[in-house]
Amino acid sequence: MLPLPQLERVYYRYLSLSRVAHQHFAGSLGGKLLLRSAFDADGIAALAAASIAGAASLCVDTDADRLRNGLRSGLCDFVVGHLDEALRILKNELRRSLSVSVGLTSDPEHSIAAMIDRGLQPDLVSGLTEDPARTFLVRGAISLPDGYEPDPETSLIEWTAAADPAQSMPRIARIVSGSLDHARADTPARKRWLDRSPRYLDRAFGHRQCLRLTPAECAAILPLVHAEIRAAAITRDGQKL
Repeated sequence: MLPLPQLERVYYRYLSLSRVAHQHFAGSLGGKLLLRSAFDADGIAALAAASIAGAASLCVDTDADRLRNGLRSGLCDFVVGHLDEALRILKNELRRSLSVSVGLTSDPEHSIAAMIDRGLQPDLVSGLTEDPARTFLVRGAISLPDGYEPDPETSLIEWTAAADPAQSMPRIARIVSGSLDHARADTPARKRWLDRSPRYLDRAFGHRQCLRLTPAECAAILPLVHAEIRAAAITRDGQKL
C-alpha cells in the first residue's frame, strides 16, 4: 500500500525547496536535481514538492510495487529498473530545465555508490544515509531540511469542496490567487503552488488544497469563496471558518 503523505507535508516540503531556491539558486530550481532514498511518505512528499518547485528528482527504492503505485497515483512520472535508463530520462529534462520525477527500483546503497563512482552530482539530497550524503555534500549538494519553520504572520488555510471538486477547486484557487498580497516576497511561490500542484496532486488530493495566508488575505478570500462555492469548507489551523 502506498504510504501517502499528508497534503500539508507536501506543501511544507515545497516551501522548503522554494526557500532553498531563493537562498542558493537565484530563485529557480529549473535544471536542478534532487536525489532521494526511499519512496516512503517523506520521499513521496519530496518528489511531488520538487516537481511543483520545478526541479528534477530521482528516488531509489527496492520496493517496486510502492514505486508503481506512485506512478499510478500521479506522484511519480517514470519508474525504471536500471540506473542508465533513469539517467537518460533525467539528462533530457535537466537540459531543458523541466521538472520530472523518476523512481528507480534498485538497492539504494548499490545505485548511489554507482552514481558516486560515475561522478553524478545532485544539487539537493534527501533521506540519504550518512556516508553518501557526506560525499555529495562535500561536492556541493544541499541537504533538504526535514522540517520547515513557517512565517508566524501567516496561518495554514485549508479548503475542500464536497460537490464537484473538479470544477469547484480550480475556481477557489483562482479566487485565492487573485487575493494574495503582491507586496509579500513569498507570493510568487504561493501562486506557483496554486498553479502547479493540481497537476501532480489531483489524483491523491483533488478535493483538498492548502496555503499559508495572512489575516488580511484570509478576510478578503472568505466572503468571495462562500458566495461562489456554497459546498466549500474552509479551516484555519484546523478550525472551521
